Amino acid sequence: MNTINPREIIEALIFSSDGAIATKEILKIVPEISEMDVESTVNELNRIYDESGRSFMITKASGGYMFVSKETYAPYIKALVPPLKLSGASLEVLAVIAYKGPCSKQDIDMVRGVDSSSSLKTLVHHELVDVIAGRPLKYTTSKKFLEVFGLNSLSELPDLDQFEEVFGKA
Repeated sequence: MNTINPREIIEALIFSSDGAIATKEILKIVPEISEMDVESTVNELNRIYDESGRSFMITKASGGYMFVSKETYAPYIKALVPPLKLSGASLEVLAVIAYKGPCSKQDIDMVRGVDSSSSLKTLVHHELVDVIAGRPLKYTTSKKFLEVFGLNSLSELPDLDQFEEVFGKA
């Protein structure tokens, strides 16, 4: 009988997951390994993919791991699946939520100086923000936001002071 090694299990879990699979989820399913084992296994898998000329790799995002296509193949993938395009207003609302969140619609409107209803609907529809129930409702970035922007956490966002230094205050 063939035994399955942890490397193959980790690869199957990452491949099968819808978005990034959290390291803690992998450790629940494969309890005999450590967080360092997961990281070294992912590095080993990426080395194997690279050596064999694969068009994909595993990347760390949202506190876990997910498969992504290599940048070289982006033009071909965009021809098949057009990228999500957000308006400037929606990007502005998303930035406010990312840097100031969780925040209410009123907080967002105050920062922007205009109504944000339409942008919030768009961001919720595309699952880039989550709604926290309560009065008032609060908005926060979602797991999908981290995955789309390739971040493990919001702490990886550029420092707001540096951003304002380069681009000026809004």
